[in-house]
Amino acid sequence: MTSATFNRITIIGLGLIGSSIARAVRENGLANTIVGCDQNEISLAFARKEKFIDIADSNPQTAATESDLVIIATPPASLTEVAEAVAPHLKNGAIIMDVASVKRPAIEAIKPHIPPHAIFIPAHPIAGSEKTGVQAGRVDLFVRKRVIITPDAPPDKELQKKLADFWQGMGAKLEGMPPEIHDLVYGYMSHLPQLIAFCVKQPLDDFYDKADDKPVYKTFLRISHSSPELWAEIFELNKDNIIKGLDRYIDVVTHVHNELKAAPDGEESKNDKMLAYTVLFPRIVASCLITTVMEAEKNAGIPFSRYAGTGFADFTAPALIPPDVDIEQISAQYKLVEKILDKFLLRLKLFRATFA
Repeated sequence: MTSATFNRITIIGLGLIGSSIARAVRENGLANTIVGCDQNEISLAFARKEKFIDIADSNPQTAATESDLVIIATPPASLTEVAEAVAPHLKNGAIIMDVASVKRPAIEAIKPHIPPHAIFIPAHPIAGSEKTGVQAGRVDLFVRKRVIITPDAPPDKELQKKLADFWQGMGAKLEGMPPEIHDLVYGYMSHLPQLIAFCVKQPLDDFYDKADDKPVYKTFLRISHSSPELWAEIFELNKDNIIKGLDRYIDVVTHVHNELKAAPDGEESKNDKMLAYTVLFPRIVASCLITTVMEAEKNAGIPFSRYAGTGFADFTAPALIPPDVDIEQISAQYKLVEKILDKFLLRLKLFRATFA
C-alpha cells in the first residue's frame, strides 16, 4: 500500500470519475481523510455505506475547507459555479484540480476564481466508461492509463512529484501538454469517435442481441451507449476541433460511398444483412476514422495515436482484423453496404448541421 500523499482531499462530484478516484485513493491509502461532495444525497449515502469516503457533504464550501487537494469532478456546465463556491474556503497551498475532457473551456471557467494562495492544476484522466453514476465507479479505472495535466507553466519539482505520486498510486502515468494541444488531440482521439458512435447506434443496436458470436462488433458499439447529455456538453465545448475532424471524416466516408455507387449495374450483389451490418459496415466506419486521424497527425506533426484511450481502441477494433476477406465481401455486398453508408452519411451531416 502506498503511503498517504495528502492528509485530506475533497472530491466534488461522485459520478464515474469522482467515485473511481475516491475508491482508488481509499484502496491505495493515498489520503488520510476523503471528503465526498455531491448534490445527490443518495450518492453520498452509497459512498458512505461502501466506505470509500469518510465524510459526506452536499455543500462544496464546507467540503473544501481544510483540504490539501480539491478535485472538481462535476459536469462541465457547473465548473464555474463550483469554483466560485470553493474559492473563498481554500486553505493556503491547496491544490485545485478538475478532470474535464476539454481543457481550454475548463481553465476559463475555473482559473479566474482561484485565489493566489491556491494552486490550480487542470487535469484529464484518460479513462472512462459508457456507464455513469456513483455505482459505476471502479477502483482500477486508472490502472495503466494516462492523466494529462495542462497548467500554464510546468509545476515546480516538488509539486510535480506530489501529483505524479498521487496518480501513480492509482496506477496512472502523469503527462503534461498545453491545453490547446490537448483539445486538438482529444478532439480526434475521443470526441470525434464518440460523435460517430452515436451516429451508428441505430440501426446497429437492432443486431446486438443476435451477434453473440461477434465480440468485435459488440466492442465497437460499446461507447455508443454513453450518456448523450454529458457528451452534448463536450461536443459544444470542443466544437472547433470536432468540426474539422467531422468534415474530413465525412469526405473520407463519401469517397468510399462513391466507389460503391460506381459499381457496374449489372454486377450481382448479395444481401446478407447480418454480415453487412455487424462486420462490413463497422470496418468501413473504423477504417475511415483511422484515415482521418492519420491525416490530422501528419498535418499537426503530433503523434495523436499514442494518446488513444480504450474508447478509441474499441471503436477502431473492426479495422484491425486482416482486411482481405472483408474487402472481398464488401464488393460482394456492395448494394446493401452502399445503402447503409447512404443513411450513415445523412446522420453525420445532420449532426454536423447542429454545429452551424
